[in-house]
Amino acid sequence: MKVVKLFLLSSVMMLPICTANAQDAVQTELMQLREDIQVLQRKLYREQQDGITPASAQDVAVKLGQFDESLRQAVGKIDEMEFKLKALNDRIDVMNKDFDVRFRMIEGKPLEGTGLGMTNNEIKTYSAPVAQGAPSSITGGAISKGDDLPEVKTKSADEIYKQAMADLNAGKHIEAAQQFTSLMTKYPEDKLAGNAQYWLGEAYYAQKDYAKAAVAFAKGLEKYKDGNKGADSLLKLGMSMRELGKKEEACTAFKTLPTEFAKAEENLKAKAAEFAKVLECK
Repeated sequence: MKVVKLFLLSSVMMLPICTANAQDAVQTELMQLREDIQVLQRKLYREQQDGITPASAQDVAVKLGQFDESLRQAVGKIDEMEFKLKALNDRIDVMNKDFDVRFRMIEGKPLEGTGLGMTNNEIKTYSAPVAQGAPSSITGGAISKGDDLPEVKTKSADEIYKQAMADLNAGKHIEAAQQFTSLMTKYPEDKLAGNAQYWLGEAYYAQKDYAKAAVAFAKGLEKYKDGNKGADSLLKLGMSMRELGKKEEACTAFKTLPTEFAKAEENLKAKAAEFAKVLECK
């Protein structure tokens, strides 16, 4: 860090040196012009004393005028260089202060006295004013302790399942579907998750949304095949496919059920066989 700071400061300090060198060059040229003018003036005076011709005097006057013009240009250059030098010094001063502020910030030092109007007092954090007698939830006490906040009760899987079944039996199929989905999201490994997946399909089937019902039953077979709703899910998957006009998929479900779930209840096997016969499955 110190090496970087020294490098930057040394680079800045070289700027006035270069400018000063340029100013010295202009001043040297000005001094040379002045000496040339003095030489011409002395020469003109001697020639006048010696009886110089008008033509020669005119030539000397012309040269003297040229030198005078050169002198004015040199003075103008000096004025311009002085203006630029002042502006450059002002910029260097600002840059030095800026560098100082940046290095202090990086090093974690206080900014007071940098000359840029920044002090330690200005960077302090102030607490927002709060009315007296306000509850602790507003003043911030509850943020650290939480004593005065009401307890947020999370429903258990059993509570969600009971509510979902109540909605389903009451014909509130949309609400039931939401509850079953909530249960599977919050408690994916709970023992009721498999049943919730199946009844989600039943909720969609009751709404005649057979596409969503088929997806729900298929997911139930994939994730909870060994559960107590495996055979029911396969039967309802076949029925959903039948409603969607997917005869081949429906027949596959009905004909596969007795072999996939050999221990399934006989009434499920009978329904599958009856549906297969109606569809004339081969």
